[in-house]
Amino acid sequence: MSTTVRTAAARARSRRQSDEFDPTPWPVALLCGVVGGACAYFANPPYDLWMLLPVGLALLSAGLLVRSAWLAALVSLLWGLAFFVPLTEWANIYAGNVPWIALGIVEAVYIVLYGLLARTVLVRRGLCLSSALVVAALWVAVETLRSTVPWGGLSWGASAFALADSPLLNLAPWIGMAGLALVVGLLGQLLLHGALSLLGRRHRGLVGFSGVWPCAIAVGAVLATVVVPHPVNRAPADRQSMTIAAVQGSVGEIDEGSYTMPEDVFANHLAATEDVLDQAEADGDDLDLVVWPEDSTGSDPRQDPGLAGQLRGLAERADAPVLVGTQVRVGETQRLNQAVLITPDGSAPYQYSKRHPVPFGEYIPMREVFSRITDKVDLISLDMIPGQEVGTMDLAALDQGQGTVGILICFEIAYDELVHDVVQDGAEVVVVQSNTALFGDSDEAIQQLAQAKVMAVLSGRSVVHISTAGQSAIFSPEGRQIDYVGHWEQGTMLADVPLRTGITPAVAAGPWIAVGISAFALVGLLAALSSDRRALARPARRAEKTSRSEKTRRSEKS
Repeated sequence: MSTTVRTAAARARSRRQSDEFDPTPWPVALLCGVVGGACAYFANPPYDLWMLLPVGLALLSAGLLVRSAWLAALVSLLWGLAFFVPLTEWANIYAGNVPWIALGIVEAVYIVLYGLLARTVLVRRGLCLSSALVVAALWVAVETLRSTVPWGGLSWGASAFALADSPLLNLAPWIGMAGLALVVGLLGQLLLHGALSLLGRRHRGLVGFSGVWPCAIAVGAVLATVVVPHPVNRAPADRQSMTIAAVQGSVGEIDEGSYTMPEDVFANHLAATEDVLDQAEADGDDLDLVVWPEDSTGSDPRQDPGLAGQLRGLAERADAPVLVGTQVRVGETQRLNQAVLITPDGSAPYQYSKRHPVPFGEYIPMREVFSRITDKVDLISLDMIPGQEVGTMDLAALDQGQGTVGILICFEIAYDELVHDVVQDGAEVVVVQSNTALFGDSDEAIQQLAQAKVMAVLSGRSVVHISTAGQSAIFSPEGRQIDYVGHWEQGTMLADVPLRTGITPAVAAGPWIAVGISAFALVGLLAALSSDRRALARPARRAEKTSRSEKTRRSEKS
């Protein structure tokens, strides 16, 4: 063998030996999948044990360190099911068991994709800083894909939404949802590296008690975010706040699986509004806007003179416009979900149509195909079509006061690109109209409220999140809860809501943070695929290690 060939072989052996770890036994790997997914679930509302999310990702990675790609796929699937099935339990109330389980399986498939890609990197590159960065970036890439594809995706369960009560949320206006997901992924990798070292599963690189350092770095990084400042974000020069009354009228009992609001929805909101107007008059407050939730009128007030007259009376008494939520029929088979502004003179000069209807919840994609699979599609007799205009309502241009209000409807608050749109279009405050009554006593309402808080901090805007049946809250641009109404309560929120005009770095960057991180993940994956290195310890090495241990024990006995 020539000197050149021997040198190349030696370098190859050196690369392969730079890091080496034992594979995870298959029963432990499966357990890691189930327990890791459960950790991710408990990291989210209503439990809010956010620190369990990096632990869940560390367990998932530990479960991926097996010899079989098929076993890694199964571990990933178990993780996804343990996370998404209980997280989306509210879908059972809305659509029944089969669609709920199907939703959980579809979302879990994305975790399988992530698991197979992450395993490729970990096995080929070993446990090092570069592999940790690539695996964390892959987590961002797959989460972005899940939030986008198909039919606009579903961002429910995104990493950022588990951080509503975490100091990591201070990073949101700087790095956005994708950046937060990257941080969580990195924390998970640090915990993995430390745990494997401390457990004696690594033979080279960071071994033994040195595993304390990655864990300490993870804890220190989290503690450091406590002092991260918010970007400079000033109020409009001529006004600091807008006085808003948000009305949660609540409703009577809804039959499970029903898509129809109770008849008392309008009367309840009318009565609650009268109460808050009494309060405003007693306190001497001059209202700028009254806000009702999504689908709170029962019918379109522009087509119902009786409803229109009562809403006009409220607007006249408040001396401020009333923003209500209603459904508008379009032709024989379609509808729009709209926010409609009713003024003191009875006109309706502004309406916003929901831009991101929920597939299988508000419309049926490929209806002819899915109707052959289940008759559940018939529950949605009218498909909701998307609006085309960004929801920014300039009250001055409408001759209804001052201020620009961004409007989102229900699940739209879970999509950062929609929040970016209204802020970049001039919104000084964001209003979210929601209808949680259809989800009964499930955790959907509190999960959505956490999303509103995260988006308030990320966007640098106050968020007024008002629901038919709760939970409702007003959050400041720093994430402080200004007012709150609980689940199934009839109540109102009356507050001077802070206005802001600054654009946070996360909003300014828009989708490019996610695109950049995903591109890095792709480059890292391709680099791993081009390597012949394997970090999993070979069976022969394990047998050799066992033999040495046995010889040591025998010599000690003798």
